[in-house]
Amino acid sequence: MERHLIVTGYPRSGSTMFYNMLRHTLQDFALYEQELPAARLLEQPGNQCTKRPKDVFDVPRLMQLNRGRKRIDLVITLRDPRDTLISRHVAVPDDYFIGADHCYFVPGNRPPQFTDPGLLANHKMILQISASGLFPQGVFFLKYEDLVSDPEAVQQMLGEGLDLRFDGKFSDFHTASIPGTLAWSLNGVRPVEQRRERKWARPEHRARIIDQFTRFPVLHDILFQLGYEDDRGWFEELCAQAAA
Repeated sequence: MERHLIVTGYPRSGSTMFYNMLRHTLQDFALYEQELPAARLLEQPGNQCTKRPKDVFDVPRLMQLNRGRKRIDLVITLRDPRDTLISRHVAVPDDYFIGADHCYFVPGNRPPQFTDPGLLANHKMILQISASGLFPQGVFFLKYEDLVSDPEAVQQMLGEGLDLRFDGKFSDFHTASIPGTLAWSLNGVRPVEQRRERKWARPEHRARIIDQFTRFPVLHDILFQLGYEDDRGWFEELCAQAAA
């Protein structure tokens, strides 16, 4: 059976870096030099691998279009919501790229617009997919923190869990030729940064984090669900630092 591997999930969660790792190592699949909707290539013969965060909203329709013709596997990229909420993009240098409510849409030939679904809508859709039964073989949830701390361990788990074959190492992705369209979203091509620094805790981001978690307290529940925190002590400490 032919296959389609879809990489989707949170915006600014390392999906572009991960896709370049796949382009550098994954065997037996066609991979592309830009972000493409899975629907555009679903009917193409052979094994395909595509990456597009917004495809998370298109998964139910993709499964209907496929009609069981191909085996579809889903890799959903995740990241500590606090680091996601302070992420930047070269197309929007003067603002945070994604908020709890909305995310910037970068059309390419027009100015970016703050109109795409934000973190909450993305997370809600991920939960719906997880509970939908569309993937009896399971969904591979990939945390950004795991990918950067031990890329080869993730590579091994992917190979075993999704029956994928690789040549080369994920951590060497930056040594390969990376198309400009994919390098752009990386904010620069560089080796994997393996430090687990809490960037969101830096003083320059305190106001941002306090604002988002105050206006959208459900973000605390997402931290609990994903295993990043088990209480609100970190937030109380952050507020105390801001008030000092």
